[in-house]
Amino acid sequence: MQTLSSKVTSKGQIVIPKKIRDKYGISPSTSIYWVEKEGGILMIPDSEDPIVAARGMLKGSGILKAYLKDKKREKKKEDKKGRDR
Repeated sequence: MQTLSSKVTSKGQIVIPKKIRDKYGISPSTSIYWVEKEGGILMIPDSEDPIVAARGMLKGSGILKAYLKDKKREKKKEDKKGRDR
């Protein structure tokens, strides 16, 4: 992963580097979503494919581990119910 930078103009505008625009299919009519996160801002270009748009959004959030832990707990609960019958 490479770090690129832009400056904010006096009108609050930024230039998205061409490499990023090309990689994520950002064109002049693309809507951008801004998501505040702890420690920064996540910029998500609107996409026809919601899976592509969400790629990497939850990275490092621990949500997958929490989900898997919850599923494991549910399975144990179901297994126990099956044995008790």
